[in-house]
Amino acid sequence: MADEDMLHQRSTSDPAFYEWLLSDHPAARAERDHRRAASYLYQRDQAAAVLTWVAKINAQADAPQTLLDLADSLEPLARESARRAEIDYAEPDDLYAARCRAELETHMQVSGPPDAYDYRYPEHLTGPSAADCPPPPAPQADGPEIGG
Repeated sequence: MADEDMLHQRSTSDPAFYEWLLSDHPAARAERDHRRAASYLYQRDQAAAVLTWVAKINAQADAPQTLLDLADSLEPLARESARRAEIDYAEPDDLYAARCRAELETHMQVSGPPDAYDYRYPEHLTGPSAADCPPPPAPQADGPEIGG
């Protein structure tokens, strides 16, 4: 499996990986671009599917009123979802990464381990020197305990 495929499979629930994913490392940037594009396409396709369903229901002369009401309530939500996806995807990566780093700092300070009250995003993961910081190793799956 190619290195980039390995990154595509990594979970952002791994704190070390998520921290690296927000770094200025070129591979982290490429992975963010990949994930953001995939998320955008998914959100856009989901909104389009809902709007297609709404149009189908509205085109049926004998559609039950409950379905017409549901279509009526879903249409603006789907349009807003598509609009939000466009806005989110248009955010430049440097602003996106900076916003996510600030959110990570807040999360760690408020909800992180007890010693993380003064957490700051690591400086070595920003700027040109971040290229020297490869992604952290993937956590190893716990195997069966032997001899226990």
